[in-house]
Amino acid sequence: MALSRALRVRCPAKINLGLWILGRRPDGYHEIDTIMQSVALEDELLLTESSGGLTLTTRGLPIPKDAPNILERAWALLAQEGKTSRGVRVLLTKRIPIGGGLGGGSSDAAGFLLGVNRLLGLGLEDRAIHSIAARIGSDVPFFLNGGTARATGRGEQVRHLCPAPPAWVVLATPPLAISTTWAYGRTKIRLTPGRGGASILAAAIGRRDMHAIASHLHNDFEDVVLPEFGVVARLRRALEESDVLGSLLSGSGSTVFGLARTQEEAQAAARTAATLGATLHVVRTTERGVALAGLK
Repeated sequence: MALSRALRVRCPAKINLGLWILGRRPDGYHEIDTIMQSVALEDELLLTESSGGLTLTTRGLPIPKDAPNILERAWALLAQEGKTSRGVRVLLTKRIPIGGGLGGGSSDAAGFLLGVNRLLGLGLEDRAIHSIAARIGSDVPFFLNGGTARATGRGEQVRHLCPAPPAWVVLATPPLAISTTWAYGRTKIRLTPGRGGASILAAAIGRRDMHAIASHLHNDFEDVVLPEFGVVARLRRALEESDVLGSLLSGSGSTVFGLARTQEEAQAAARTAATLGATLHVVRTTERGVALAGLK
């Protein structure tokens, strides 16, 4: 029967290989230039058609009760498009740390948009989905395709790059969440922002030169986050001193990542970071964004 149709959606995390904050915009957002890479740590959505409305159930990592519900916002925007005459039940399995700078909520929203479009046969074209994604959040458009991409504007203008060479990534997340709004509020804009940094990093990616990529990792949020949160600074230092190619804060944190040539090197770095009380994941980079499967 129609009401039993279900769709499974895999929603990957991301890391920022480079992030430059260029200035504050008249609309209150910040102009950025960032290069993002999707990684194989995934949340999962199970979407089931229902008679009406949105019903959300979660399992896995706990979601704070006062956290904004990005899937409800996505549903509300679909309603504004007149696309919610039928309903959806959502089971969200949360594995991506919350407030870790890994884009889990944005990835879930992208997966929800693509999944509901498929499940309910809404017929939304790519341009319409991208427009709704950008209204939900700045990172959401990236996750529609994932891989390796450069994002400008407030992060919603996404240009996909040649895939970065495959790498192992150790993700080290301390037991704290950092608000992106707080981090932007503490950021001091440089008089001469590093507008060329992303192009240099993108060129290294185009050459598939892992050592050059590692040497050009950069995140302006580190100037704000590392002095304020000692545990994040210690994790960053521990990974830097281990046998990884390079390490960096992801997004506004709190997760720090290290790029490694092999799984063994990544696991060794993870063992070092584990002594500092972090939650560790050792994953591969991936060339895709959200993935739909299992319509039945």
